[in-house]
Amino acid sequence: MIPPREFIRKIHPFSFLSEDDLDIIISGLEVELFEKGKTIYEKEQTSEYVYVIFSGLVGLYDDEAVVDYLTKSEIFGIISLFGHPSNLTARVIEDTVCYVVAYRQFKAIFDANKRFASFFSTLLNRRFRSFKTITSDKKILEEASFVLEVERIVYKKPVVCSPELTIADAASEMDKNSVSSIVIVGNDAKPIGILTHKDLKKVLIRGDRLDLVTEFMSSPVKTINVQATIFDAFTKMIDAGIDHLVVTKEEKVFGVITRKDIQIHLEPSFSIVKLFRKIHRAASIDELKTVSDTLRVSVSKIAMTGPNFFDLTRMLRSVHDAIVSKVIKILIDRHTAAQFLWIHMGSSGRKEEIIVTDQDNALIYIGDNPAALANDINESLANIGLPKCPGNYMASNSMWNQPLPVWKEYFKQWFSEPIPYHLRYLSVFLDMRPVYGDTALYNDLLESIKPVIKTEALKLMAEDAIEIRPPLGIFGIQGLHHGVDLKTYGIYPIVNGARVLAVDSGVLGITNTKERLEALSANTTISNEMCHDLIESYGFLQDLRLRHHARAVLNQSPTNNLVTAKELSQIDLLILKESLKIVSEFQKFLMKKYGVSRTVIYSQL
Repeated sequence: MIPPREFIRKIHPFSFLSEDDLDIIISGLEVELFEKGKTIYEKEQTSEYVYVIFSGLVGLYDDEAVVDYLTKSEIFGIISLFGHPSNLTARVIEDTVCYVVAYRQFKAIFDANKRFASFFSTLLNRRFRSFKTITSDKKILEEASFVLEVERIVYKKPVVCSPELTIADAASEMDKNSVSSIVIVGNDAKPIGILTHKDLKKVLIRGDRLDLVTEFMSSPVKTINVQATIFDAFTKMIDAGIDHLVVTKEEKVFGVITRKDIQIHLEPSFSIVKLFRKIHRAASIDELKTVSDTLRVSVSKIAMTGPNFFDLTRMLRSVHDAIVSKVIKILIDRHTAAQFLWIHMGSSGRKEEIIVTDQDNALIYIGDNPAALANDINESLANIGLPKCPGNYMASNSMWNQPLPVWKEYFKQWFSEPIPYHLRYLSVFLDMRPVYGDTALYNDLLESIKPVIKTEALKLMAEDAIEIRPPLGIFGIQGLHHGVDLKTYGIYPIVNGARVLAVDSGVLGITNTKERLEALSANTTISNEMCHDLIESYGFLQDLRLRHHARAVLNQSPTNNLVTAKELSQIDLLILKESLKIVSEFQKFLMKKYGVSRTVIYSQL
């Protein structure tokens, strides 16, 4: 048997401890054999020990239902450290040898070592994304400039004035406060306009210093919420062609940031910013191809530093949308003008695209059919490096390039006749998001969908979300040595479940999975706890998939969604198991809500 110190020090979070701390743990440690069938502690009982399994198998039970299986190197009995009795019964399934640590010694280290304690509190509260800061000393992407919240670069209180102020007085206020702009606000402190140094030049040409600020202010004013990222602010400035952006908090003025403020933080640290500017300056498809090729490698390098999936995909969505919009702008002059809307589905429709994503798009129009334009766009995107959709969900497919009335009829038919391929269409197009063109067409289509939603279709959509069971078995995650498909077993069940719940509760305009879950929590469809757990699980699974794809791109190898035990750290394995347990819990919730169950396939053997 391996000596206790050597065995325990290899297990997170004991690896965080100093030699002196380990001495204290070891001083209160005993080795104990638990025979098959023995109950180690009961539900509602406060454990006097913390248990570390050396060999064997222990089950955690809620009454007679097994909730989890624990094997070598896993720890249990921790919840008592937080002053709570156990919420599960621990029962031995196979003869098990444990290192048993007395509560007093363990609690002494727990109280003295913040990092050690944070590991357990983070795990119990399922704050999976926090593990990055606990288990790693590396500078991670959340500390990188472009994913900082805008609030972090607002250095001054905003200089504001009423609409009754004169140009002369406004200029005096700007000079006194050493700022290049003044925000005009109403009685409710909400911004109604902004006057900048550039606007003052217009006064010199065609105005008078006694004119009111409302004569020369820019209105409506461009704003951004304090919780948006710096990169969000940068893209908004580029798109609008402006140098000042009003930052708001609860719709009231919080501050003003300039393009110079942003550039101080973004340049020259990250090539993504320069690539984004090149997209806007590109005059040909060939130029965009060069940018796209460089972008993939740049994002892959960033992904390997441990980014937050939710923040990184917000940035990627801005870049991908900019590329698509630029392609359309380059090509549109070659075709007859039409009233149309270019939409994205799939991960792009959900604003969750990662490094390697194929095309999922469609076109809604009124009037002449822009089929030639749609075909040119799809071909150009493929040339740039966005692969065509293997399922042909693209605007170049005449089925997905239709006038608005046909799209309305599509959804009516799909909900009324929920046969398998109609359900497939619903899962694809209920994630649609407008990217370029007349968004009124999108809003009109959404309004037409609400009255045609049918209960039977929702039930079958729920069946799709619960059909594939996460690969959790007695000895942990099954098949991990060959590879577990993160998309199939973890990501899809959450995406599909969030979608059906959102549609069922009338939340159609939100397609992002995290935002759907938050909306479902707000309208009490799911509990706050379930919302939190699902977002943590989904974020971790997508983080893992993102790193896996990044590694493949940098190694110039094919991408897939299969992760194996070899590429996962001990912490990743622990959180992956917890994340899949959350997926399983969510599926049970859907089964109960919609009265559905999995199809049982009987073996012929």
